[in-house]
Amino acid sequence: MSTEEIVKVSRNYQITIPARIRQRVEVREGDLVKIVYDEKSNELKLNILKIS
Repeated sequence: MSTEEIVKVSRNYQITIPARIRQRVEVREGDLVKIVYDEKSNELKLNILKIS
């Protein structure tokens, strides 16, 4: 099952991960996020890197 949301980029080029998605992937303050840009599909993919 996939979850899709539309978010707005702020003046400082920041986005907020919507609460529904944050809860689903269990991302927390301080976690690192790897961003991968795919030129073929023009998509950004995010990977949450958990800090132990």
